[in-house]
Amino acid sequence: MSAENDNKPLEEVKPEAKAEETQEAPAPAAAEEAKPVTSSSVFSMFGGGAKKEKKDEDEDRGDTSGSNKAQREAAAAAAAAAAKDKEGDEEEQVPESDDVHFEPVIHLTEKVETKTNEEMEEQVFKMRAKLFKYVAETREWKERGTGDVRLLKHRETGKTRLVMRRDKTLKVCANHYVVPELKLSPNVGSDRSWVWNATADVSEGEPEAITLAIRFANSDNANQFKDAFLKAQKENEPLFAKTIRKIKVVTEQHNIPKPAVNEGFPMKEWTVEIYILDQDGKEKPARCFTKAVYHLHPSFENPVQTFHEPPFACTNEGWGEFEMQIDLFTTEKGGKQTITHDLNFSAPQYENIHTIVFRNPSQALQNILRETGPLPSDEERKQKKADGGKKKKSFDVEKMADGLVKLSEDDLLQVIQMIHDHKDDSTYIQNNVDAGEFSVDLYTLPDPLVKMLWDFLVS
Repeated sequence: MSAENDNKPLEEVKPEAKAEETQEAPAPAAAEEAKPVTSSSVFSMFGGGAKKEKKDEDEDRGDTSGSNKAQREAAAAAAAAAAKDKEGDEEEQVPESDDVHFEPVIHLTEKVETKTNEEMEEQVFKMRAKLFKYVAETREWKERGTGDVRLLKHRETGKTRLVMRRDKTLKVCANHYVVPELKLSPNVGSDRSWVWNATADVSEGEPEAITLAIRFANSDNANQFKDAFLKAQKENEPLFAKTIRKIKVVTEQHNIPKPAVNEGFPMKEWTVEIYILDQDGKEKPARCFTKAVYHLHPSFENPVQTFHEPPFACTNEGWGEFEMQIDLFTTEKGGKQTITHDLNFSAPQYENIHTIVFRNPSQALQNILRETGPLPSDEERKQKKADGGKKKKSFDVEKMADGLVKLSEDDLLQVIQMIHDHKDDSTYIQNNVDAGEFSVDLYTLPDPLVKMLWDFLVS
């Protein structure tokens, strides 16, 4: 080694001199001892070892041409282009400003009033709870929502209904009248929960028979709900008169020339028909039912038979007597009536009378039932009609009727909407959509609605 290089500082040692040192190969043993640990092949795989100076990458890699060199040139060109684009973006970038203002396209100057159909009702009870619905198909309870269960009493009719809405969304999860036939039962194993069967819950839009359960935070809250529930039932009892009709089931049977299945029991052909009786005891088509489902003996090839047109005649052949269940479905969803009929061959023809109770029928079903006799609410309707002139001193019903027929089509549509929004259960309406006809008995309208129509006609 040169003494000249030995006397120079370390950073001034030239590469040529260093290369000369490395050319002197030491003995194998001495080389292994002098070799640093970080220069081993294991560490160099992961970037270990001494750092090479980038004097000439092509010379170090032994690759002065080919694909590697082209890739490096392309990468350098891409980097330069990206830097140029970045400079251009910085030049074109719009400086931020705190004074930017956008004028609204539409100005909302009026508040939109949302109707909840609770405007004519008074809240008599409110308590936070969680509601459940029993699903018969899976035999499990399904949560319907958490929110405030309320009892609302109508200011005009006096009827009380149960309404419950979910938190945040306010979607209705329970909505039905607290009718006298509802039975509030304690839930098994809980002193803060109640169960009942609602025959006509309309929370989903259509009347539906469902089983509901409600759970409160503690037993005190549950007992307060029970007391308010029973009080509402007692107050509603005289307001929900039952409509009763008689159903006649007529059976005819005779022998047929077919081989007997069992000796001594000839083959029979029998027919069962269903009628409704009017107030004079005469047979009428049972139009109040949409279908009749017969549940026959399991030995029949088709034991469940459904018929959709009155008189719902069910005709079959057989040789034995049995009891059958007949499900009668009304024009309302969930309105099912079940009767038991004894099929026997003691007489060629015989009749059975069954009593059917219609609880809180809809307006459409009331109109059908009136074909066979008056309803309990009709007495109140007649009284209103007779006393109409005395009670409604601020307006004349006869003049109102004359004024309504003179309205334009747009005004008539507005009147019809007002009637639909504010009518009660005693309001008598006939709406023939196909014929484009709408009729209403003005004497059956509640007083606030009549006053509203009168003011509309005057204006």
